[in-house]
Amino acid sequence: MIESKEAAPGPATPGDGLPQPPCDRDLVERSLHGDLQAFEALVARYQKAVFHIAHYKCRNYFDAEDLSQDIFLAAFRALPSLKDLNNFGGWLFGIAHNRSNKWYQRQRSKIIRFQELQRRKAEEALRKPPEPQEGPDPTQVLSESLLKLDPEVRQVLVLKYLEGLSYQVIEERLGINAHRIDYLIRKGKELLRQRMRQEGAAVQVREP
Repeated sequence: MIESKEAAPGPATPGDGLPQPPCDRDLVERSLHGDLQAFEALVARYQKAVFHIAHYKCRNYFDAEDLSQDIFLAAFRALPSLKDLNNFGGWLFGIAHNRSNKWYQRQRSKIIRFQELQRRKAEEALRKPPEPQEGPDPTQVLSESLLKLDPEVRQVLVLKYLEGLSYQVIEERLGINAHRIDYLIRKGKELLRQRMRQEGAAVQVREP
């Protein structure tokens, strides 16, 4: 008698026996009903793509990271306005491009306003004689304090705040990465604050 043999199992197909991740529509519907974990899953699914869109405009990691968070916050608030729940990705990318463009325009406006302010101050200084001041001259103290900084720190502060350059341009000019630039800026601003306090000059060292 020939013994029967059990048929060998066929090749396993991808996903056999494994739970499939929920689709965008399911996560959106759950998010609309107050499920924050569902929206966090959408964030995890799209965060790299959104970061790339933001980084294309910001050109530095730190601003792109902040802008990405702003984009997802805007998307969460606007989620009830999403008409096609199957098109969450395209809708989100539209928000990302729109917010990134607005961020870029605001940054350009800040630089232009800062440069215009510097020009007006220079013109006023030429027209008016200097007024007598009590105590140290804040501008002079700031200039002297800046000169006492480490050359690398001073150079980064000058490029960022006096010339209004972006992180990307500073990277290209100095050959250092964005993390190093951010560290030098924070260090320089803190050193300036300390020296200004020591001199008693009423000047705030901050980003324009």
